[in-house]
Amino acid sequence: MYQEEYSELLRHPKWFEKRKTIISRDNNTCRNCGSNENLVVHHRQYLIMDKENEFLLPWKYNDINLITLCSRCHKKGHDLFKVPVFRI
Repeated sequence: MYQEEYSELLRHPKWFEKRKTIISRDNNTCRNCGSNENLVVHHRQYLIMDKENEFLLPWKYNDINLITLCSRCHKKGHDLFKVPVFRI
């Protein structure tokens, strides 16, 4: 998935709703450091649908695969670890 396409998907109203749900579930705090500023929702893994050979849309992930992080922890995590990709 190209970065510009993904960025566009993260501006979709369905993602805003999903993001709001996850941040609320996580008590409006980063699950790593406890900050309540600059919150983002991180995908713990990426899923590719085998049949279509396309990534699952960001808002279609199960809630368990999403976590609230502050932008600092999110960047740090991406710098240190590669998000796993699975084919389903």
